[in-house]
Amino acid sequence: MIEIILGIGVATFLVYTVFNVTYMLSMRRTSDSLTAFIVSIEKNLNSALAELGGTLENLKKITGDAGAITEDVKQISNSVASVERSVRGVYGYMKEGLGSAAGAKIAGLKAGMTTGVATLVKKIQEGRRKRS
Repeated sequence: MIEIILGIGVATFLVYTVFNVTYMLSMRRTSDSLTAFIVSIEKNLNSALAELGGTLENLKKITGDAGAITEDVKQISNSVASVERSVRGVYGYMKEGLGSAAGAKIAGLKAGMTTGVATLVKKIQEGRRKRS
């Protein structure tokens, strides 16, 4: 009977050992696959990070260029606004100057016509008086 129990114990141990060895080999293959996957990801990640660094540098340059362009546009708009103010000033000065000059000429013409008409009327009245 001891031989039967010993035989069952040995058989159980062998079955346990086979399953345990199979499990350990499976775990080792999984570990090897996981290690290979991590190494592959690390290589891809390093190249992606290097490319991302280059992309960020280019983006920084583009942002700097956009800032410079914005500054140039701001200076151009300030220049245009300055020219516009100058043109308005010249226009106002010319309008005011021409208006006052025209006003003076019109006033002089009006005074001259008034005097001329008054003198004409006076002469006509004097001419009638002399005839009468």
